[in-house]
Amino acid sequence: MLRLLGALLLMLVSVLAGTVHAAVITADAAGGNWTTGATWIGGAAPTAADDAVLAATSGNVTVTSGAVARSLDATSYLGILTHSASVTLTLGDGTAGAGNIALRLGAGMTYTVGGATTSIINYISTSATQQTIDYAGKTVGAQTFNATSNGSWQLVSALTMTSATLTLTKGTLDLNGQTINANLVASNSGSVRSLTCGAAAITLAATTTAWNFAASNLTLSCASSTITLTGGGAVFTGAGGTYGTVVFSAAIQQEITDSNTFSVLTRTGTAAKTNEFRLRANQTVTGTLNLNGNSAINRMLVRSDTLGTARTITNSGATMSWSNVDFRDITLGTAFDASAITGNSGDCLGNTNITFTTAATQTATGTASFTWSTHGWTSRVPLCQDNVVINNAFIAGRTVTLDMPRAGKSIDWTGATGTPAWSISTTTEVYGSITKISAMTQSGTSQLSFMGRSSQTLTTAGVSWPNTTMTVSMVGGTLTLADNFICTCALTHANGTFNDGGFAVEIFVSFTSNSGLTRALTMAGTWTMTGTGTKWTVSSTGLTLTATGSTIVINDTTQGASKVFTGGGMTYGNITFSGKNITVSTGQSNTFATMALNNLGDTTGVALPSTGTTTVTDFTSTASSGNEAKLISTTAGNDATLSRASGTTSVDWVSIKDSAAAGGASWYAGANSTDVSGNSGWVFTAPPSASGGMFFTNILLERPYANQ
Repeated sequence: MLRLLGALLLMLVSVLAGTVHAAVITADAAGGNWTTGATWIGGAAPTAADDAVLAATSGNVTVTSGAVARSLDATSYLGILTHSASVTLTLGDGTAGAGNIALRLGAGMTYTVGGATTSIINYISTSATQQTIDYAGKTVGAQTFNATSNGSWQLVSALTMTSATLTLTKGTLDLNGQTINANLVASNSGSVRSLTCGAAAITLAATTTAWNFAASNLTLSCASSTITLTGGGAVFTGAGGTYGTVVFSAAIQQEITDSNTFSVLTRTGTAAKTNEFRLRANQTVTGTLNLNGNSAINRMLVRSDTLGTARTITNSGATMSWSNVDFRDITLGTAFDASAITGNSGDCLGNTNITFTTAATQTATGTASFTWSTHGWTSRVPLCQDNVVINNAFIAGRTVTLDMPRAGKSIDWTGATGTPAWSISTTTEVYGSITKISAMTQSGTSQLSFMGRSSQTLTTAGVSWPNTTMTVSMVGGTLTLADNFICTCALTHANGTFNDGGFAVEIFVSFTSNSGLTRALTMAGTWTMTGTGTKWTVSSTGLTLTATGSTIVINDTTQGASKVFTGGGMTYGNITFSGKNITVSTGQSNTFATMALNNLGDTTGVALPSTGTTTVTDFTSTASSGNEAKLISTTAGNDATLSRASGTTSVDWVSIKDSAAAGGASWYAGANSTDVSGNSGWVFTAPPSASGGMFFTNILLERPYANQ
């Protein structure tokens, strides 16, 4: 009771004195939950207008849901402050905290975080007076600065919150040159806000966007800071700001978005072959550009995020410090000779103002198995610009293992003897042609991409491509088959021209060309799509299709397992449906020369699109008694329109449902076909006989003799 009277008296004195400071609420020796009145001297928990104090005599306190205060001062606190998971401690109101302090932890206290990302301190003061924050070396959870207006804060100690996020939503935050260890720093709200870094040393561990800023209403002053991103896959979204030193140091990919300016920009690779540095926009470097792969094997690839679209690094007056680095689609504002850098420089095409290490053919030697990255090549592990020759005399059972992400330019096995085996053990790129020999085998489940930008060829010599993905990503280039191509793989056509050369193509997984990028597909041979699932996926966006004389065959006869053809509304050559349970995706109006309905014994049927029109020049079927075919719509009850401009369609022994036969042609389903339901335009009889009625042809009429 005495404590309560004392607190009330203090408040009364403050009001009479005209002061703007609210009550100072001190935790009791017994401690307890923050929001429980008994935890505090005076019997009432702090409100948003109160300055909370954890004194040397205060007991252990747990931050619970709804905890608020104008400020928290624990300078002399020796107890344990436990911040529960999924709980936010909100600090601030319209007046600065006592002594212009927002938060001051004590060196002798213990601060326990229940959830690194969910034990949040939210600073919401709307006072324009700068308030200080002192973490006293404690590791804290997420920190959010979110004033509705004016709020201003300054760090006066290091901030360690390794697994959490520092978020500036609105207000002014001065890092004051402190050391920051966080998962990520974000300020992308679009509200009026200001960040001053000073000489802060900021280390971020996120494997996604680690520095996440948006330019709208942002004032950024970080020209003297050092920001280090250590997470693999980390992204620096700089809002077009000016920065001091930014360092990327992790395996796999790291990247920059927005057009920023750096005094020093560093990308340091690790002992991994997959190190990349991607640029999503042009960058400016005024001091030093450090691009250093780990070794001649564990190289760094610096590239544009968009294949074929160059990113410019403006480097006038800057120092280039490079080693073990390859480039793709990078333009330097000022030319640099990288031909003799440590570990050489690789030209992976699309680059400007960089002089690369001179190309040199790398020839394998010996008869034993070898690995690409460690073999004794002519002079070095092949660079992107180096042709590769493997003409070894192989002893039976010997394997060549490709373990480099960039295998070289053209790879030629001509001249190799014995029975070499080629294993692709990692996702890799080839910048030229591939020529195999018939005696070899190929294995592996890793993707190989053709990346050349001129005319290249693929010669398989009858050796099938293994169960992996083969990608054609040849900006402005052409890959032409030099012989028949068989792959137990997925073939993806993403960029450039793919030409079957008139040869047969057999694909056991799928063919896809739906990137939307500029590309051309030239088909003249027979493409056989074997197996189940989505077999053909094409989008017309960006695609030029030339398919005259070609035939697509979908032939898997597994009943009950679907096979899908998505044609993209393009004009094809012939198509033959000899498999079962085939669907042509709805909503697309494809055009074919001859459509052959040869799905004999199919209990499900070939389903044509219920929306969109399928146009054919001819329609045939090999169905017969005991070997019926079946034609349906993708949507039961909705007709699939099948159009032919002229001529006579004549089939028989076909079960037809929900099919609208249209155009100027005559559509005869045959006397033995089944009119299930929902059909129009079909005549379920045989076409008229050419010899019936008054039908004459090739008859010569002459005048009879007079005596007859």
